[in-house]
Amino acid sequence: MKALPLLLLLFLFTCRAFAQDTSAQGVYYLSLPAAIKMAQQQNKLVQALKQDEKASTYDLQDARNAVLPQAGVEVNYQRFTELTLFDNGWSKSESFRRRPDPNTVNLGANAAFTLFAGGRLRHAVTEESIRRELATLGVTDQAGQSAQLAALLYLDIVRLYKLDSLIVEQVKRAELRLKNITSLYNNQRVTRSDLLRAELNLSSIQLNKETTDNDIVIAKQKLAVQLNIPDTAQLVITDTAMAQPLSLSGLQASMSDASATPYILQRTAKAIRLQESRIRSIRSAYYPMIQLYSAYGLNYPNFFFFPPVAQWYSVGFIGIRAQYAISSLYHNKNKVAAARERLNSLQLQRAYISDNVNENIRSLYIKYSESLTRIRVAEKSIEQAAANLKIVSTKYYNQLALLTDLLDADNLYLESNFNLVKAQTDATGYYYRLLYVTGKL
Repeated sequence: MKALPLLLLLFLFTCRAFAQDTSAQGVYYLSLPAAIKMAQQQNKLVQALKQDEKASTYDLQDARNAVLPQAGVEVNYQRFTELTLFDNGWSKSESFRRRPDPNTVNLGANAAFTLFAGGRLRHAVTEESIRRELATLGVTDQAGQSAQLAALLYLDIVRLYKLDSLIVEQVKRAELRLKNITSLYNNQRVTRSDLLRAELNLSSIQLNKETTDNDIVIAKQKLAVQLNIPDTAQLVITDTAMAQPLSLSGLQASMSDASATPYILQRTAKAIRLQESRIRSIRSAYYPMIQLYSAYGLNYPNFFFFPPVAQWYSVGFIGIRAQYAISSLYHNKNKVAAARERLNSLQLQRAYISDNVNENIRSLYIKYSESLTRIRVAEKSIEQAAANLKIVSTKYYNQLALLTDLLDADNLYLESNFNLVKAQTDATGYYYRLLYVTGKL
């Protein structure tokens, strides 16, 4: 009985811990690196390609097993009818019982081992090995694509969050402005047109706030699909402040790893190796196949003597057999020629793909450099827009400027702030796109 309170306490503690874990399962606190890692591991396309990779592993093992001896067992039982002989055409017939017995039984085992096949088996193993490498590369490539898309979606959410906060500030300014204009209108210092326009401006900004909130929800849903997170989960974005992007020289230094190769070029190189192996496999048909084979069996009746004897006997043999397809001399010629043309086509494709990859990398460098310039310009523009808004606001309340000028200045201040966020997220996006294109993501 003394142990009962302790057990109850342990039970309550366990239930409480379980409840805390369950409630935490629906919330995901995601930094940008965490989202990228999750996309590389949990994306459904990545998981599907991992299954293909496992299947290619079994195919490779099956190709390796082809060099093992081929063995089998066989059991036959036959019962013959009487033998009918015809004389003088079909006019006269006689029936005889099959000698020495109408029953025949064969029970045996056989085995064959390929000694030489022109390299067919070796080339088959090589092809399956390359296919497995392609499957593994497919997993890595898809993981990179998923990580890239997850990073871009994450940055889009960050951009929308910043826009939302800027709009919230703009709503506060619009509410204060409407309050001041209402006071001026009551004192007959501004016209009703200014009051109506201020109210309309506030409604428009509030609608923009709702639109941005909806865009955030949609972007989070897209990110959840990419990360294979349940629809009911709540995503909390933690990296809302953008880090200072790398300088162009720093970016070039981080991309200078010579060991990394774009995934598409890796795939093309393996496809060329696979086609070369296919050519060697086709050419192996010019060579004969030599096998060591044997068999051993228990049989009834004994046909090794004449007349046959109604008795069981066992016998076996071992031997060598050679096979050669003469038709390969004229059939294989066109097959080899077709395979070589396909190899030439793949080599031309590799050259074209390499040119496009290099062009894409240069373009991303240019756009990254442009984003750095936009960041510098946007930082300066924010200061100018803030000063301009202050000046125009003072002029308006002193009846020296129109309300249209004040609203334009306010929108310009919002746009300059958002341009900075967009330039920062664009630079980070180009960085991750470069990582993927160069095979580092």
